[in-house]
Amino acid sequence: MAIKAIALDFDGLIVDTETASYDSFCELVRSFDLDMPLEVWKEWVGGIQTWQLACDYLDEQLGKPVDREGLHRRHREMYTALIAELDVMPGVKQLLEDARRTGLRVALASSASAAWAVEHIKRCGLLDYFDVLQTRDDAAKVKPDPEIYRKAVEKLGVKPEETIAFEDSLVGTMAAKAAGLPCVAVPNRVTRLFSFEHADLQLASLADMSLEEIIRTLEQSRAAAQG
Repeated sequence: MAIKAIALDFDGLIVDTETASYDSFCELVRSFDLDMPLEVWKEWVGGIQTWQLACDYLDEQLGKPVDREGLHRRHREMYTALIAELDVMPGVKQLLEDARRTGLRVALASSASAAWAVEHIKRCGLLDYFDVLQTRDDAAKVKPDPEIYRKAVEKLGVKPEETIAFEDSLVGTMAAKAAGLPCVAVPNRVTRLFSFEHADLQLASLADMSLEEIIRTLEQSRAAAQG
C-alpha cells in the first residue's frame, strides 16, 4: 500500500528539547551534590510527568521534600535559555521538504500542549509544512496510548498503514505501532539507550536517509514480511 502521509513527534525529534531538559535538571541536582543518572531519567522520556517523577526521585535521594516551585522556576529558566539556542534536528527540514515535493500530507503528533509545540515550530519556521497539528489538547490520553496517532491519521484523511510515524522515544514508538503506523525511530542523546526492536526502521539521524529511501526500505521490509 502506498505511503500518503508522515506524522512527526515534536519533543526530541524536531527539536531536541529532551536532551535540553535532562541537561538542565542535571545542573540543578549538582547543587545538591547529586547526579541524575541517564539510566533513570530515560524511563520518563516522552511522557507528561517527567518533572514530577524527577522531583520524586530527588526527594528520595535527599530524604526530604524539595522546594518544587523554586526548582521548577530555576529549571524553566535554564531550560528556556537552552531551547532558545536550539535549531531543528539534522534532516528534519529536508524530510518536510521531501514530503511537500512528493505530495505527502504531514501531521504533528505530539503529547505536548499545542501552545508549547506550535510556538517552537513557528520559531523554527516550519509551521507551513504541517497539514494537521495533533497535540494533547484534544486527546483524552497521551502516548504510549495510540489515541494521538489515531486522531492525527483521521484528520489527515488517510489510513494508519499509509502513514509513517517518526519518533525518538520508546513511548512514542509504542503509540505509533499500537495505532497501526509503520514507525521510524530516530533516538537522541537521551533516548539512544532504548531498544527500538519494535520499530520498523531505526536511524541515527534523519539526515541519514532521504524520505524516498525510507519509504523504499519500509516497503521492501513489508513485502519481505508478507512473503
